[in-house]
Amino acid sequence: MRNDFNLWGFLQSEQVESEFLESRWNENKKYTFLTYFLCCFFFLLAGLFGDLQRVFHIGSYQKLMVLRVLLATISVVFYFLFRKAESRPRYIEYWLDAMKYLSTAIIVLLTYWTKGSSLTLLPGIMMMVIGFYMVLPGRVLSTNICAIALLLTFTFLQDASLTYGVQVHRYMIFMLFAIEVLLCTFKAKHDKWERTEYLSKKELDVLNKTKDKLMATIGHDIRSPLAIILSRAEISIMCIEEDNIDEAINSQNIIIKSISKLDRMLSDIVEWALSDLKEGKDTREVCCIKNTVENAIDFVQEQAKEKKVDIVKDIEAIPYFHESRMLTTCFRNIISNAIKYNPFNSKIIVKGKVEENSYRIEFHDEGPGMSDELVENIKRGINSSSLVGSEGERGTGLGLKLVKNVIERHKGEIDIVSCEEGGTIFTLILPITNGDYFA
Repeated sequence: MRNDFNLWGFLQSEQVESEFLESRWNENKKYTFLTYFLCCFFFLLAGLFGDLQRVFHIGSYQKLMVLRVLLATISVVFYFLFRKAESRPRYIEYWLDAMKYLSTAIIVLLTYWTKGSSLTLLPGIMMMVIGFYMVLPGRVLSTNICAIALLLTFTFLQDASLTYGVQVHRYMIFMLFAIEVLLCTFKAKHDKWERTEYLSKKELDVLNKTKDKLMATIGHDIRSPLAIILSRAEISIMCIEEDNIDEAINSQNIIIKSISKLDRMLSDIVEWALSDLKEGKDTREVCCIKNTVENAIDFVQEQAKEKKVDIVKDIEAIPYFHESRMLTTCFRNIISNAIKYNPFNSKIIVKGKVEENSYRIEFHDEGPGMSDELVENIKRGINSSSLVGSEGERGTGLGLKLVKNVIERHKGEIDIVSCEEGGTIFTLILPITNGDYFA
């Protein structure tokens, strides 16, 4: 798995990080509410039991208690506001940060108002730091800010002469610093583990979905050509036994066409599945884009000859950083579709040229065109069925879905200009960045 994490164990991609947090919301929201409420409640009790025994040189016990009550109130309001939320609230991080910041501010004020005379400051700070790093969910930025603020408070506001003595105080500063570093490291590692598990599960879900789509497609689409092959094979045997050679030859031709169709269909299924399985794995290399297009054209030449479709090429040759095999399959599917919908004695024009920061490949056909709904479905990758061709040809419905997958992997775009009266211009726009194109 690639290194997709930052220093704190969070995912580099904001979108994927947001998806991870959203996926954990319903599972963890009760824990979030409970931990923040308990921490704020115990913080309030600590004030009730401890602040009365302290000597305040500035401020007062009552003012500090107002802040502790406010903190506990925020935790209760937080629960009632978001307890029924089915999706992660947009501003939840600000609420979580506010409670951490306010509790830290109370400790800073307590230490300053008592002139650093509290013997319980260090254990209190250690409990808070442990809570921030190991118990309370939330952003690591606010946790680090609060931990550093508490360390500085103990370092500069605690009066060593009134508490532990200078030497012990310095050693405790070092111990507190070491504990914070270790806890921060542990939290980063723990957060990375959680996100790695999420990514692994997500990848497994992709594999399972691809498997399910493969099984469903194979089960549905292979039956028909196999039934034709079996039926015609039986007819061929009967015709040979009856010396009806012409009918036997006709059956054999139908078998050959069915096998050819089955082969193309299986090729579509496998290539489409591979495009899903290869997601996130870069197998591109620099090679001539013209060769890639021409390989695709060569593959469908026999199909074009059967319908007397002339494929006219006008392709600019440039070295381009791409997956040659997958783009060949992508181009082949587009041209094959164009042949399928083109009438007899027609032509398909394939143009490829550099325009500004992209390489544009256009496929002009003379077919019946597409509806706006079908064009939109193709762009969104949700076309689930194939229209009947000009001679009754049927496809798997997977070809253009494969095209969308492959083009997205190359960070490209699809543009389709079509009118239902006839003719479609299918354009692939492949971006050229530094290192992609060498003139």
